[in-house]
Amino acid sequence: MAMQFPNLGSRPRTRKVLQYLGFAVLGLVTFVFAFQMTFPFDRVKDKVVDLLTEKYDVSIGGVERGFIPGRMYWKAVSLRTRPAKADDVATTFYIEQLEVDLGLVALLHGTAAVKLDAKIGPGHIKGDIALSKDDTSIELAGTDLPSASLPMREVLGLPMSGKLRFTFNLELPNDKSKTGKVGPNWLKAEGNVELACPSGCTVGDGKTKLKFNVTNQSQQAFAQNGIDFGQLNIDSLLATVELKEGKLEVTKFETKSGDGEVHVDFNLALNQELNQSQVTGCLRFTGSPGLLKREPKTHAALSTTGAPLGPDNLFHIKLDGTLKQMRRLGIICGPNAGKTVDNPGGSTARPNLTVTPEPPAKPAGSGNITIPQQPAQPPQPVPPPQSVVVPQNYGNNVPHVPPSGPTGESPPVGAGQIPPIPTTPPSPPPTTPVPTPVPGGAMEPSPGASP
Repeated sequence: MAMQFPNLGSRPRTRKVLQYLGFAVLGLVTFVFAFQMTFPFDRVKDKVVDLLTEKYDVSIGGVERGFIPGRMYWKAVSLRTRPAKADDVATTFYIEQLEVDLGLVALLHGTAAVKLDAKIGPGHIKGDIALSKDDTSIELAGTDLPSASLPMREVLGLPMSGKLRFTFNLELPNDKSKTGKVGPNWLKAEGNVELACPSGCTVGDGKTKLKFNVTNQSQQAFAQNGIDFGQLNIDSLLATVELKEGKLEVTKFETKSGDGEVHVDFNLALNQELNQSQVTGCLRFTGSPGLLKREPKTHAALSTTGAPLGPDNLFHIKLDGTLKQMRRLGIICGPNAGKTVDNPGGSTARPNLTVTPEPPAKPAGSGNITIPQQPAQPPQPVPPPQSVVVPQNYGNNVPHVPPSGPTGESPPVGAGQIPPIPTTPPSPPPTTPVPTPVPGGAMEPSPGASP
């Protein structure tokens, strides 16, 4: 038995409701398409150029409206940096086509939701961006992107070639700051970033000089003209960053290259104002013997950055300060902090090689008898001299006194003593006793002298 549904259209009141609903839908669709066809995209292009022209030279080939409401196509978008100095090289970021879908339904709820697809050479950047009064949400993914068409020079200070891929996710809430303004609160931000070069990337082109943004005057004098830099070959690169609980941390940085090695440790204690976030980090790097043979200037550039050589045979640069005024210090850092090449154990105390001098010998007859400590091993006997040398002053009323050793210590018999020559010395005056040398360097009165 077939089920029968009531014929709603047969009722006059129901027909009127359906008729009014149809008119509303038709009116909405007509409005949306009319809005799409009459929207002034050229004015939007001019507004975007005005916003970016402060830092970039912007060029947009044109803006085309799509058939689907809210969709538009930006053609030949070019952003070119403005060199701060005459010898600086400008960087160009070029997008062949940027497809933008504006979510009209989300816009009715006060959220600017944009879906985009940017074609950059053979690669694409796709994702969603949502802006509202409560938060900002970004989800982007890039594949097969030519790094030469990306602003890598602004990040590395050198041009880069090779294909990159990346993912970028960010949830950034808005809160009232201390100044009373509502803005992004980075303390509550969460997200992650992954950047990879699967194979065949290079840094440097052999023409562009490596330059550093330094504040120290002596370093400025050294690096103001730049450092000659050749080309570094990177077999593969993988870096990941995590953002949560008020911290941003580089959790992984892996590179494979026959030209050397580099290690990156980076932590950022986030502040509600991003530029005031505290940086803690360490860069460790070195060039390989192959790089020294192929690119001696590049190898020399790595060793003339002012970075000290650590016990791991890597050059160290410590990152410190705020994100706005980050300092690059030539200090051994990372897992080898506190260690040096001469002191790999990390102890700051150095061994004392100073020998404590012996106390001076006391004159004979001072009344103090010093008993020397017995040495661990007895001294080796000295062979007797081959000939006897008679002192020049012998027999001149001045008795010869052999040099005395340490106080109280008598030299062993036969250890280099000169035996006295038998002779009759002149008689001394009766009132002045003349001492006679005895073994050991002590002096005693001659026989017959008055005490």
